[in-house]
Amino acid sequence: MSTRVNSGRAWVDVNLEHLLANARAVLARAPRARLLPMVKANAYGLGAVPCARALERLDPWGFGVATVEEGIELRDAGITRPLLVLTPAVGAQRAAFRRYDLRAVLDRPEVADRWDGPFHLEVDTGMARCGVRWDDASALAACASPQLEGAFTHFFAADTSPESVDAQWQRFTEAVARLGRRPALLHVANSAGVWRLHDQLDLVRPGIYVYGGQHAPDLPPPLPVAAVRAPVVSVRRVAAGDGVSYGADWRAPAPTTIATLGIGYADGLPRAVQGKAAALLHGRRYPVVGRIAMDFIMLDVGAAPPALAIGEAATLIGADGEEAITVDEVAGWAGTIAYEILARLGPRVPRIYTGAA
Repeated sequence: MSTRVNSGRAWVDVNLEHLLANARAVLARAPRARLLPMVKANAYGLGAVPCARALERLDPWGFGVATVEEGIELRDAGITRPLLVLTPAVGAQRAAFRRYDLRAVLDRPEVADRWDGPFHLEVDTGMARCGVRWDDASALAACASPQLEGAFTHFFAADTSPESVDAQWQRFTEAVARLGRRPALLHVANSAGVWRLHDQLDLVRPGIYVYGGQHAPDLPPPLPVAAVRAPVVSVRRVAAGDGVSYGADWRAPAPTTIATLGIGYADGLPRAVQGKAAALLHGRRYPVVGRIAMDFIMLDVGAAPPALAIGEAATLIGADGEEAITVDEVAGWAGTIAYEILARLGPRVPRIYTGAA
């Protein structure tokens, strides 16, 4: 556990060895496929460049990003492998794709017909978001240009509905047949899909599992990768009936001690966890009380608290001794998913990397 404190504010410990262990578990499950790990959205909030550099050790085919700008960031950092930009490209972007050697995703025949670089065709097999419909034979055939390098689809419920994976798989194989030729690279498996499918094809596209989020309730959990820490910035006694934080929504039922931590919703901690959240100090859970503010939260550490030093680390996600709070537990408090909790970690929260660098 890192004890580094940056200006009295929160930070994130990122365990790159655990990141690699999770990616190796994916490869063990899909031994004939190569990795196309998702590093979009700043590697799910954990830092695209450091995470991509660590994953280079596993010889991935390339990396998945969501935008041209995300691809440029990796190119500027010296990443040379293929970068697949998952937002469907438009013709006006061709110069940027050429300049930075980015792989495009296309889903319109009129763009595919004029695209002069390698591209991957997205097939809509039920997500109804992007892609050529699996049963649109004419559009699929029109996209089978000489530049077609890959084809893929995206599972909409691999985490909770294994039967939907089977249906989408069947639709995808029908779509590939309609192309008239098999592209060199086929890929369909997201994190949960790696475990659901009997054949993961040429590439696998793990995301949340690599970053330590549970990919499905019935599948093996990953190792935790991110730990969110915040320093104690103030300790004070309050009397019975005293209010804490804005609005005095929470009042102390008895004399107690309040520890203030240097983290708030501007750092990415959702206000929706109010009344449910906890943090760890000295290996014990203490409830977050009062409203979550922009820069601070308060813990009720009890009438006889442990000896607390200003600057010592509390844990909001991660382990402290025998206790742990997972990112999925925090997501449950907020009524959301682990992806959002990690991706919303703010830019003023430094990421501190341990393990493989």
